[in-house]
Amino acid sequence: MSEHTGTRIAEVRAVSIQVSDAARARDFYTTTLGFEVRLDVPYGDGKHWLEVAAPGARTSIALAPPGPGQEPGIDTGIRFETTDVEADHADLKARGVDVDPEVLHWPGSPPMFQLRDPDGNLLRVVQRMEQSQARKRFVVLVRSDAATETDATPDESTLAPMIAFNDRLASDGLLLAAEVLHASSDGARVRFTGHSTTVVRGPFPEPETLIAGYWMIQAVSLEEAIEAMRQAPMGGDAEIELRQVFDAEEFGEAYTPESRRQEDRQRVQMEANAKRRTA
Repeated sequence: MSEHTGTRIAEVRAVSIQVSDAARARDFYTTTLGFEVRLDVPYGDGKHWLEVAAPGARTSIALAPPGPGQEPGIDTGIRFETTDVEADHADLKARGVDVDPEVLHWPGSPPMFQLRDPDGNLLRVVQRMEQSQARKRFVVLVRSDAATETDATPDESTLAPMIAFNDRLASDGLLLAAEVLHASSDGARVRFTGHSTTVVRGPFPEPETLIAGYWMIQAVSLEEAIEAMRQAPMGGDAEIELRQVFDAEEFGEAYTPESRRQEDRQRVQMEANAKRRTA
């Protein structure tokens, strides 16, 4: 007879959000978000235990009054899934809901935006990604050579075909980033030994071991990525290397719900940082 381990818990039935005004919260989640009331049970002193859920969803949200020492207006960590994140964002924004100014698009993650309910509770709306749509990210590394180490800029005959190639990658939905690096003479290496660091300034020897630039692309498979990059107008005896990028979910149990929330906040901040750089 085998010994049972773990529990027999099958799923999450409900999560709770603290609200200061149950009637106002009910109106927001049902009228504005289109949820349905799953449970409405009166209890003590005219209060109601109220649960709402998206149509067809198995998990409900309990709209509960704050307990002792608790306040509404927190990062709930709750992510709603939608079939059209752009349309929902535009619709909620037009109706005066407190949403992010724009939908966040971040490499390797489905588009998403944040919204806040009348109590300031933070929620996220994420685009549903079908399994067939799931794409892997690949960094494509371009090796240096003696020419790139001179920091010479390309002429038009070299630059124009590369821009056209990047246009095709972008139009095909593959391109996430493409950058060229300065020569190693403008760089440095930081070496870590125990708790101390040593800085070594360029230039560095053996140009063929250095990186002159990179693409970040997304593709369904390594084979699709290879086929796309075989069209790159590299010329000469150039070599590129494709490496798949880890997605956070691949880290398993180490990627905790709090880690996910931290990463969501980081993505929002990085998007804002990028906009400030180009402003």
